[in-house]
Amino acid sequence: MGSKTPEGPTIDGEFLMTPRWALKRALKWSVEWGAALSGMGWMYRRTAAYREGARILTYHRIAREAHDSYTVSARHFQSHMAFLADHHRPVALNSLVSDLISGIKPDPRTVAITFDDGYAEGATFVREILEQYRIPATFFVVTDFLDRPSEAHGGPFMTWDQVRRLAAAGFSIGSHTVTHRSLGALPQQEVEAELTRARQRLTEELGSAPEGLSYPYGTVRDFSVAIAQQARQAGYGYAVTAVHGLNHLGCDPFLLRRTSMMAGDGLRTFRLILNGCLDPWTFVDRWGYRAQRVYDAPTGREGS
Repeated sequence: MGSKTPEGPTIDGEFLMTPRWALKRALKWSVEWGAALSGMGWMYRRTAAYREGARILTYHRIAREAHDSYTVSARHFQSHMAFLADHHRPVALNSLVSDLISGIKPDPRTVAITFDDGYAEGATFVREILEQYRIPATFFVVTDFLDRPSEAHGGPFMTWDQVRRLAAAGFSIGSHTVTHRSLGALPQQEVEAELTRARQRLTEELGSAPEGLSYPYGTVRDFSVAIAQQARQAGYGYAVTAVHGLNHLGCDPFLLRRTSMMAGDGLRTFRLILNGCLDPWTFVDRWGYRAQRVYDAPTGREGS
């Protein structure tokens, strides 16, 4: 999601969790470890819902040190990609969506990698790590952040030249709208402008239209079935949310679920997440979104 209101103070560059974030982190760990230690995770992995589901992972910023709750450390990120390369089947998101639409059941342990916002490191060491492990990825970028870098707070973000080089290297570039405002809070005409102008701008710069869209913030209040229909009419082939969970044959390609990776998610937590131990969190996404903060500025961070 774009830039953000700072979530806590720092000491020597280290992000200090606020009580709110610490509580959310503790709740997630409780769900993960509760599922693992109780045996519920083991039973869930033997169900068709788990075996026939495909997971889409979301990253935002990758950095040496945590800047906020959505920053994954470079060390953790590299361990994640190494584990995926050895134990899972990383695929391009557009390929996964094509299979789901065509009725092709995804192979077990299929995972697609996505990045929201277009932070600058995506074009440097993040790209190098992805190429080292031969992992495809999709980068959802905010066109105003690229067109007006001096006005985009919370960066640095990639330049158009860097985005073009990523596309030329085989990575997929998708739309994260023009200004990164919650589409659910906008009138219909403004939603249409956010979708069509971003798609047009990406087409102008990259020479081809983006297939995918990532709804800014992505909680259930930030998109709707009507907005999904507008995305379809704007020419997108699929859209991703920030609602947790797996994707199955027959799912709506404009309401795809993703799993957000966050500060503190080391390799042990990453393995629990891939094993489905955090999947019950989908109920929090579906019913607990009202407890999340709402930002007036388009660069706040609560979703993705």
